[in-house]
Order: sequence, then structure tokens, then C-alpha cells
Amino acid sequence: MGFLSNLFGGNKEQKALQEAFAHIRRILEDEQYQLELVHPAMKEALQARPAYDRAPNGSGPFGFAETNPIPVNGPIGQLAYLSKLVTRSGERLLFHRIGAIDTIDVFEAVTFSGSEWFILFTDLYHPRQSRLAPEGFTFSTDLAQFSGFHKFCADFPYDFVAMKGTQSESGLSFAYIPISKIIQQIQDRAFNRPLAHKAKIDLVRSRLTSSQSQ
Repeated sequence: MGFLSNLFGGNKEQKALQEAFAHIRRILEDEQYQLELVHPAMKEALQARPAYDRAPNGSGPFGFAETNPIPVNGPIGQLAYLSKLVTRSGERLLFHRIGAIDTIDVFEAVTFSGSEWFILFTDLYHPRQSRLAPEGFTFSTDLAQFSGFHKFCADFPYDFVAMKGTQSESGLSFAYIPISKIIQQIQDRAFNRPLAHKAKIDLVRSRLTSSQSQ
């Protein structure tokens, strides 16, 4: 037996592990499969909407204004898209949904190091994700495991570990980044919102038409 056989107990276990990894990859990267994971009625609504990279009549900075949101394919598509974003300094994002302005979802995000904070807007009613990244971002070339939530995190991002644990019921827990990627920053209390970002968050919250934070 080779190393993997010794480690996982044989061909049957290896096959099961490979199938599990393939399933995770589909969740993370296969846009059509992401549509299969939503309610049939929602899937039909998403597929009925136009597919484009940027709203033809959008105004304001792409992704940073509710008038020019990022088109994505449902809630799983939101997780997949935002988890792929990489800043100019090469950092990925932790994020959570704070609510919505009409049909546009609002996310708060912070880099893994805690050095930069953002507010991003997405429109989930589309059959695929935008191929464009907001200014200052690119897309990860690696398999980008989920690094945020479609739900509000009351102690964002310090409650990441607890929130990840809640994903086990949906079967998405294994699609998330390992806790080891951010545990040191959490223990060091490295995530502190700058005053300017707090002011922006307060302004956005005052305009939410639906909120998960109350």
C-alpha cells in the first residue's frame, strides 16, 4: 500500500475522500450546481433573469454602491464570488451579510489580517456570477473555500468559528476555510473597525430595508 492507503485505510476510503473533495469543488466552482442547491422556485427566478457582468444602467463604483451591485447566482453564488476576491496586497476577505436595500444585499468585509475593511453590494438574482472584480480586487487562482456567511454575524468576525459550525446542517461546513487561517488573528483581537468604516456602516444600516442585525 502507498502512503495514502496507509493514511486513509485503503482504496474504498480513498475513493470516498476523492468524491468528497469533488463535491466540495463543485459547490465552490460550478455555477450551475450552485443553482441546484437553492429552492426550485428561486432557481427558476434566477434563471429567468439576464446574465451580465455589470448592470447596463448601473451607476457609481462597481460593487461599492447599491446602484451598481455585483451580479451573482443566488446565495451560494454570493459566498463563492466574495470568497474569491483578493486585494492588491494579496489578501482574501472574511465577510457577512448585514441586510438589504430593497433587493440588493449588503455585505461587510475585512481582510484576513484585519488591515482593510469594505462594504460590498451584490444582486443575487442572476443565473451566473460576474466575471468582473471591483476596483482594487482580483480573483484568487486557487480553489477558494468559503470565507464568509450569508447571515449576519453579531460579533464579526470573531464569531467565525461558531458560525462555521452552524453550516454542518447544510452540508457546507467542509467547503469553508480551515480555522487555522484566521485563528491567530482572532486570538490576537486583530479585527478593529476604523472610525471611517464605522461611520459608513452606520449610514448603510440607516438605509436598510431589511436587516438581520436587529
